[in-house]
Amino acid sequence: MRIAWFRAAVPDATDRLDDTAPLVDELRRAHRIDIIVEGDAHDFVWRHVRRPWDLCVYELDHSRAYEFIWAYLINYPGVVWMRTTDIAHLRVPLSASRCVVTSTSAAAELLRARYPEVHVRVGGPVGSAPLPEESGADLSGPRSTRFVVFDDRTRDPEVINRAFRRARDAGALFEVLEPGVVTGCDVVIAPGWPPSHRTPAAIIAGMAAGKTVVTMEMNAGAEWPAIDPQTWRPRGIAGNEAPIAVTIDPRDEEHSLVLAIRRLSSDAALRARLGEAAHAWWKAHATPAHAAAAWNQIVEEAVRLSPPPRPDDWPKQFADDGTGLAREILSEFALPPTDILARS
Repeated sequence: MRIAWFRAAVPDATDRLDDTAPLVDELRRAHRIDIIVEGDAHDFVWRHVRRPWDLCVYELDHSRAYEFIWAYLINYPGVVWMRTTDIAHLRVPLSASRCVVTSTSAAAELLRARYPEVHVRVGGPVGSAPLPEESGADLSGPRSTRFVVFDDRTRDPEVINRAFRRARDAGALFEVLEPGVVTGCDVVIAPGWPPSHRTPAAIIAGMAAGKTVVTMEMNAGAEWPAIDPQTWRPRGIAGNEAPIAVTIDPRDEEHSLVLAIRRLSSDAALRARLGEAAHAWWKAHATPAHAAAAWNQIVEEAVRLSPPPRPDDWPKQFADDGTGLAREILSEFALPPTDILARS
């Protein structure tokens, strides 16, 4: 199958936080995938006319880098991968698409409850193991524990900074590295909340690298065996599985982070157990092969689906297919619209 894959940037296999890169590499075993970014998107229309792609896949987020994708996903219905559901006019990409994909069951359940007419599928989280040359920093020998923080939330970043200061004032010894190669640290902190239905890419990357990971207690990780830093006991009723993460109560973020930093900075055995369990969970649930298996089913199904009918109150600005001026010019010469202008 030939697939046109729209996204903000070309996949980068060296970036552990680019979870599309390992997924696309795996899918290319069975499909021809062409990446479409903003710089060459204007060539998509004539290329599609000359040799149509079988299916379009659109990654969609709320950042500026993804804005160019809207015009194409509306006029060329395909599969939309919702990086987040916290976007304006959410109904539009859902109703314009053959199929909607989320990375977590929590997000899928949310969309199915609100939009039962939409085809929603779960692609699953994905992370790739560190490359052989990704040795990172030397983690052997006596040294302080190394933390790295990935926090792209728009809220006040001082919460995490205060937690580090308070932990250091209490006697904890550690280093805080600049966000970079995950393999160079001991502990990955990626809060990722809000929203509560998306797993931060840094957490999956940390698990793949066998690191201790700290994140928020949220819907996206509700099924994970996790440990509570306030009690250092497993969360939930059934505690048979080894914890794979330290999860923070959002209502007590700063205090719980202080507790987690203090304990993890001094307990190498605990870090090792958590890292080993996290890596085992990734190997069983979140490798590129796991995600590709789910996505292969998704694209095979989507190519046979039609998008749901657009509602009567469809926003006018999203009904314009961009051919209005061309049609007006043709009408002045009493010429009918050509096949090129006809909506596919």
